[in-house]
Amino acid sequence: MMIKNTIIWLDANSSDPESSFHTKLGNVQTFIDVQDCIKYIQSHSNESIYLIVSGSLAKLVTPEIYDCSNLIQIFLFCGSVSTYAEWAMDYCDKMMIFDHGDDLLERLWNDLESNLRKQANLYLKYAEEHKQRALKYKQSACG
Repeated sequence: MMIKNTIIWLDANSSDPESSFHTKLGNVQTFIDVQDCIKYIQSHSNESIYLIVSGSLAKLVTPEIYDCSNLIQIFLFCGSVSTYAEWAMDYCDKMMIFDHGDDLLERLWNDLESNLRKQANLYLKYAEEHKQRALKYKQSACG
């Protein structure tokens, strides 16, 4: 079963379709309410979640979802990295902080690409195993 990769953007401005950042992100799940976002992440354990969150909401959402096994990465998007650096140390294995949208997007797309390649390689391995199993039962053609 292929695991769905879901990008979530939690920000007071995430519902603005005119936002240039929103346009660059494309099709994402957006939230403006922290509790709604938490509920979504907790109830979609079959999805790999990549969360983009504003600095102001990160302190509210991160402690609640940090231990969710489906949470792959948190991208904290803020005006000043130094403002959040000390607080984020407790979450550093799943969190990266960005103050420039294009830097965040480059890392997000690279992480997704890497994850998808790992999934693809796993499926290629499974496909080869099934092919070899099928060959064991191949009957020679009757003449």
